[in-house]
Amino acid sequence: MASEPVTLRGVILTSREYKEKDRVLKFLTKERGLLDIYVKGTGKMNSSNAFISVPYMLCDITVSDSHGYLYFRSGNIIESNSRIMTDLDTITAAAHFADILIDTSGQSENFKEAYELAVYAYYYLASSAGRYMQFVAAFNWRILSILGFTVIYEVTNDTRLPVTGDGVYYVSNSGGDIYAGRKEGDYSVLSGVAVKALNYMASCDIKDLFAMTCSDSMVSSLSDFTLRYISYHFEKNYKERFEL
Repeated sequence: MASEPVTLRGVILTSREYKEKDRVLKFLTKERGLLDIYVKGTGKMNSSNAFISVPYMLCDITVSDSHGYLYFRSGNIIESNSRIMTDLDTITAAAHFADILIDTSGQSENFKEAYELAVYAYYYLASSAGRYMQFVAAFNWRILSILGFTVIYEVTNDTRLPVTGDGVYYVSNSGGDIYAGRKEGDYSVLSGVAVKALNYMASCDIKDLFAMTCSDSMVSSLSDFTLRYISYHFEKNYKERFEL
């Protein structure tokens, strides 16, 4: 027997075919985290549920629970983010966000923060396609911060980052080590400004995260570093899709 319907607001991370004319959504919500929602009849001609086939939208969806499965009853679009789907680079970045949110959904109870990050990430990606790699770097570092994998780099000794330093630093791709001199091993080379940007991305108001401005060279170094860092911690090569 189906439960009473309930309406949930969330972001569609993926929408895949299920059986012949149905779909199943990965739907990220603030209150309940990541959910699987089954949608019947999307493949039928003139289906009123056809909109649900497009990922990355912010929606209100009404569902009911039947035998432990959530079934779509109705829904409406809050923010379509449709411009994401017009550019290959933004599609690549959007899929990257979705992969990470799905891969990490069981690692944290911070549903609200992950949901808010997704809402802003997809909105900015749809609005400013040319900045997609900056958004990738910001997203990577913030989700790592939400999950407790980042540090705020501070002055602790002569080999650490000076508060006002703008020189070149060797930053560990797997932990919190940072050195003002050359360091052998798995380290990325970042400017002092780039390291300050990492601190900002880890702790700023989520509303300001994707509004920051960076030079092209800093975007390149930050995206490369954060992709290496997140790949190490989640044991998956997230760099691969950006290396075409």
